[in-house]
Amino acid sequence: MGKSKTEIITEYLIETYKPEAIITYGSFGDGSFNENSDFDALVIADHAKYHDASVVDNTVLDVFVYPVETFEEDYDPEEFMQIFDGEIVLDKNGIGEGLKKRINDYIDSLPSKSDEEIRQELDWCEKMLARTVREDEEGFFRWHWLLVDSIEIYCDIKGIHYFGPKKTLRKMKNDDRGAFAIYSKALKELNKDSLREWVSYLNDIKRKVL
Repeated sequence: MGKSKTEIITEYLIETYKPEAIITYGSFGDGSFNENSDFDALVIADHAKYHDASVVDNTVLDVFVYPVETFEEDYDPEEFMQIFDGEIVLDKNGIGEGLKKRINDYIDSLPSKSDEEIRQELDWCEKMLARTVREDEEGFFRWHWLLVDSIEIYCDIKGIHYFGPKKTLRKMKNDDRGAFAIYSKALKELNKDSLREWVSYLNDIKRKVL
């Protein structure tokens, strides 16, 4: 049986950088990759800071290499948020596990939006919804703008951190089928009733949270 793409790329990274740790994230980290996916990884090694965009086994790398000293000194966890649910594929001395734990502790410590901030976000949704009725270029732009930004507002209402559309949609599909069905309908059908239903749903879940 041949080696997997992940194994081939990992071997390349080990041979090239002699790393202390490798953490994959994104589609290769969670197993959702396809033939068009980049290989996202954080490499910790005795090497200068570097971005490796090589092509290995027909896959474009998006690999960030950091020297070990980066994590022996004070660093900003915000820079490494992407590895919060990453897969540790190599960790010689526990530095990868320590980094991942610090990132998740940092995420857990982040404050949730206040009720007033969420109320303002929902008011914005209502205003944007009202402006879509223009049915001109600006109105349709606001339609798409509302669909894009409201998924982050959904996360604010639910008190969960927003990690981009892909992870949020997957979490919504797994944990909140009702929200996923309504939001998916609004994305696919592009009619006023579906969009209005989604905005109403956001208001409803806010009332339930209260």
